Amino acid sequence: MLFRRIKAHVEKENWFAVGIDFLIVVVGVFIGIQVANWNEDQGRKAQEHSYLVLLHDELVQNADQSARLLEYYTIVTDAGERALDFLKRDEACMDDCEDLLIDFFHASQLRSITFEKTAFREATELGFPSDNALREKLFTTYDLTDSFDVVNQVSPPFREAVREYIGPNAARILWSECWELDLATVTEILTRGCAERLDAVDAAGMLRDIKRDPDIKGMLRYSLTQNIFAMHNYPAVTDRTTATADMVAAEIKTVR
Repeated sequence: MLFRRIKAHVEKENWFAVGIDFLIVVVGVFIGIQVANWNEDQGRKAQEHSYLVLLHDELVQNADQSARLLEYYTIVTDAGERALDFLKRDEACMDDCEDLLIDFFHASQLRSITFEKTAFREATELGFPSDNALREKLFTTYDLTDSFDVVNQVSPPFREAVREYIGPNAARILWSECWELDLATVTEILTRGCAERLDAVDAAGMLRDIKRDPDIKGMLRYSLTQNIFAMHNYPAVTDRTTATADMVAAEIKTVR
């Protein structure tokens, strides 16, 4: 329609009208481009907002995971130190045999956890977040969590060695009543509710065999040092990840 009108104006040599029509075309194209750019910008902002929400949830999940790992390895380490004290003593267990067997069982536990980074990987590949300071903070935070993915990923020799001395009947009791799994958070829970039932097994005999192993003490010390290292640093992971999650939460409010 517009181009037919321009043609008619040219045929009549009405150059002023041609100019007006041409200006209308230019303005229309310009507005169209601006609207397209605005729509693209709004779409990208909406996409960034979605990824920021995913990032926040992932960071919170990692912070919670780190806090749970600290609690878990505190129990494991305390049990390991009691077990090591028993190995250092010359005397056999007395009325604490069942509790000591639980200590050796708990001290051999391992939580092989990898911190989640799917949202971080996908977001950064798309160039999100657009705020450079926040991007830098995210990279350093995930570098920190990556460095702890290697902690306690490999089963220590103590874990395998000590379990050679725990008989099947004792293992059934220990796994059924001194260990639980929270399916909601996929978290192992170490409890001590099986002590009375362990009266039915020869806890003293198993502890005697463990104590006779000349290598078990060194294996336990190594396992303890690994756990103590992890415990010392998990609070830093939790604090750093939580602080970064707070920064992402603030950014979510600005990106609409």
